[in-house]
Amino acid sequence: MTPTKQVKRVVRDLIPALPGWTVYDDVATGKSPPWVVVRVSETGRESAEDLHTTASMGMLDIRIVARTGEAIDIIADGLKPALDGATPADRRVGRLVPDVDSGVYAAELTDPDTSRPWLMRVLTWRFGWSA
Repeated sequence: MTPTKQVKRVVRDLIPALPGWTVYDDVATGKSPPWVVVRVSETGRESAEDLHTTASMGMLDIRIVARTGEAIDIIADGLKPALDGATPADRRVGRLVPDVDSGVYAAELTDPDTSRPWLMRVLTWRFGWSA
């Protein structure tokens, strides 16, 4: 397993269980929401003079999609205290720093049962890790 893949796994492991919600990694592949999409990505690298990577920066991005803002807020209100400042098991990975909370907004998906847009909220955290 590559070091980046290991980091993604230890960050992903910090997310608490979300009973009753389908959780996808990277892309939702289900027929329709409600769902939670989790993405852990590398956003940058620091390097030494000889160009070997000395540290990397990453982001945890969680997208919550449902019919009601209340349902979305319940999930977000559980995720934020669980992940704000969370320390991954791998000591090379820094604590999660809260970054963006989009608030609830209309997604670009339409609910076929109601013809109304699904609602979404995006939460992100930044973190770094040493090479």
